[in-house]
Amino acid sequence: MMLPIYIRPYVLDDAAVILEMNLRNREHFEYWMPVKPLPEQYTLEGQRERIFRHQELMKQDAYYAYGVFLSETDQLIGDVSAMFIQRGPAETCMIGYQLDEAYGGKGFMAQAVGLFVDHLFDVHQFHRIRAEVMPGNIGSIRVLEKVGFRKEGIAKQNLFINDAWEDFILFALLKEDREESRHANL
Repeated sequence: MMLPIYIRPYVLDDAAVILEMNLRNREHFEYWMPVKPLPEQYTLEGQRERIFRHQELMKQDAYYAYGVFLSETDQLIGDVSAMFIQRGPAETCMIGYQLDEAYGGKGFMAQAVGLFVDHLFDVHQFHRIRAEVMPGNIGSIRVLEKVGFRKEGIAKQNLFINDAWEDFILFALLKEDREESRHANL
């Protein structure tokens, strides 16, 4: 059965569609960002530079950025990324994701995050994946819960976003917990 979406690493040819998605969703995406993009990131050349930088970081096992595409049309509708990668005794990373506002509430992001964490566990051999979400971001909390993430606590006044110190709910998913849930859903 083909899923309605697929994920893949960005390539330089994706710059124009990334730019279009980011321009269309600028206000929506930036609301949740602690560090707002610079104006040059809203240019085609800025997106090409960003993709190239991410490709270099991926080669170094320091960052992973994948687009979320509709299977039928190959349209870009969001992205998933892994950052704050720690190897050695930790084998952990943090994920982030964003979805074109027009496609919210359809289950696409839960599928994309599920595919991405499976890839991170199976290919990159992480043991634990973390996520942090502002309490008001109900859609994002639901995504994590659907994939099997567990709430671990609250980081009080964790990041300064939109002129205020914001609390974040801390979530994590262990490789063995994801494997159990994948086998249970076969």
